[in-house]
Amino acid sequence: MNKANRTLSMWLPLAFLAAGAVGCKPGVSPEVRAQLAQLDTLAAQRDSLFNEVVDNARLLNDLSADLDKVEGLTEPDSTAIESPMGAQRAALRHKVEQVTTRLAETERRLASTRTQLRRAQRESDTLKVRVASLEQTVSGFEEMVAAQRVTITTLTDRVTELEAETVALRDTVNTLATRQATAYYVVGTEDELIDRGIVVKEGGHRVLFIFGKAGQTLRPARQLDPSQFTRINLREVTEIPLPDSTADYVIASRQDLAYLAQPPKNGGKIRGEVQIEAPEQFWMPSKFLIVVKKS
Repeated sequence: MNKANRTLSMWLPLAFLAAGAVGCKPGVSPEVRAQLAQLDTLAAQRDSLFNEVVDNARLLNDLSADLDKVEGLTEPDSTAIESPMGAQRAALRHKVEQVTTRLAETERRLASTRTQLRRAQRESDTLKVRVASLEQTVSGFEEMVAAQRVTITTLTDRVTELEAETVALRDTVNTLATRQATAYYVVGTEDELIDRGIVVKEGGHRVLFIFGKAGQTLRPARQLDPSQFTRINLREVTEIPLPDSTADYVIASRQDLAYLAQPPKNGGKIRGEVQIEAPEQFWMPSKFLIVVKKS
């Protein structure tokens, strides 16, 4: 049981002890009747305030329970940027603001009731005992609201921390999503790409009286510089035009050609453009696409 509930339990009997009938009795003066009527009004305000304090305590308990649930969870993956958890945290902030407003209104009404009680006590010595009883009850309510104010401050801090964590997580997820969706491509002749350090020739064997090696294979360089490539979003760009529509091109990088919209011709030759049918699968082996123009 939290402090607000313990205080509520302590003052609950006092609220009902002070709720005795104070209606007009025969044989009393008009002045006393007026004072009794004033006490009736104050008693009604007390009952209304009691209900408010109880509702505030319930809302605070519910809010604390909701926070415990949210703080015990973690975002599952990058698809959860706008997840139900994010909406849940926004709802918590709204609840905090609602309870804060309610507490401020309860405090205002308690202050007003306190002022009326002091006025009634000054005006009537006859009803002093009943006024004192009501005043004691209001004092109990003030203690409960003060405890609730401390609780809402603590809950507000917890919600603020959750929101900060959500923003940091969203930034991280956005960064990861952008990185995952980024790909690079370059198109050029074999000599151009070798000169730029994008591809190298590997393997092969030397043949007598022939310069160089026979059977060499064109491979991507071990270290690729993204600034030498054109950057694209692989989910948005599925067609990469080739400069010379009449020339043959081959892909020297490690993409899976089975996920092209049209299979390459003999020898893996492509003309016109690189049409990608399944981007995620096509780019999985490598985010660097190297297209070589055949001489």
